[in-house]
Amino acid sequence: MHLCLNGHLNWYDPQKRKSIHLALTQPTLLIDVLDQLHVPIAEIVVGVVNGKTVVSLNDLIVTDTDKVELYPPVDGG
Repeated sequence: MHLCLNGHLNWYDPQKRKSIHLALTQPTLLIDVLDQLHVPIAEIVVGVVNGKTVVSLNDLIVTDTDKVELYPPVDGG
């Protein structure tokens, strides 16, 4: 799986990577992957899987061939 941590989400990765390649041996819940990487799901506002916006990340199952992009909230003014 190719995981993109956009915005400040890469701060949760000890290596501060914005792009991570993970080998998944079986379909896996995304929240389990994020838990292993210590990325809090509460910090994610938008998820895109294989180019399609995902409404709920809580029950999303990902596979080794998926590209997942995650975005935090953005504040500006």
